[in-house]
Amino acid sequence: MKRTILIIFAVFCSAIYFPQANDTLYVHYLDHAPFSTSENAAPKGLEIDIINDYILWQKTTKKLNFTPKYVPFTDADVFYASVKNSSRNTIGLGAVTIIPEKAKEIEFTTSYLKNVAFCISNGNATDIKAKTQPEIIKTFGSMTALTVTNTTLNKYVNELKKSYLPELKLIAQPSGTKILDEIARNVLYFGYVDAITFWYYVKNNPGKFVKIQKPLIQTKEEFGFILPKGCNQKVLFNEFFTGFKKTKNYHLILEKHLGSYMGQIMAVN
Repeated sequence: MKRTILIIFAVFCSAIYFPQANDTLYVHYLDHAPFSTSENAAPKGLEIDIINDYILWQKTTKKLNFTPKYVPFTDADVFYASVKNSSRNTIGLGAVTIIPEKAKEIEFTTSYLKNVAFCISNGNATDIKAKTQPEIIKTFGSMTALTVTNTTLNKYVNELKKSYLPELKLIAQPSGTKILDEIARNVLYFGYVDAITFWYYVKNNPGKFVKIQKPLIQTKEEFGFILPKGCNQKVLFNEFFTGFKKTKNYHLILEKHLGSYMGQIMAVN
């Protein structure tokens, strides 16, 4: 009888501390190079590389054998809702800016990357020389703003509308890349995009004529991964990243996807 009890106790402990081989971590990612994208039907990118190192750390340090299941999305709102409403072990990769107000809906991991947001116009638009209402109205007064809803990019556009351009019209777009495509095509569009999105776009589209309206740059943003409320991956990832951000491999990942200069200025210390 005692032997049977001991066996049952051992099995119970094993079930608690050692997950089964088929435990799954659902990795939802927004197709948004160079952060995360699909290449030959396989996930690639800066965020994917960080998550792969995280899963390896779980296995080697915590003895947790999670198998990642990558789920791609092309629309930012659909991606956000999929993570927010998930009842499974899920983490979201989407270059999402950490916003305290959103903590009521989702969990944020610690930041894995710094960010700057650029206000972009067509290259033929007038330059804004100072952040004043006459200057902003002169350039943007007859324009339409493009934005990605549910993001800080949308917040910045709405701040311009409230403070300087009360009649400003907004059109939602699925991504920063789509915003840049539309701005390059039409001189009457402008909008905010992340610095990395802009850098990557210009690098890969040298013929597209877009520019930064420097007086309207927004700084001090940070990106975090998102999770459904109550997901224990937050605690695990934060423990992992505390050490990982000090490693050579973290900086090599940033350099690989962003280049040496951008990697250095965007790295979290």
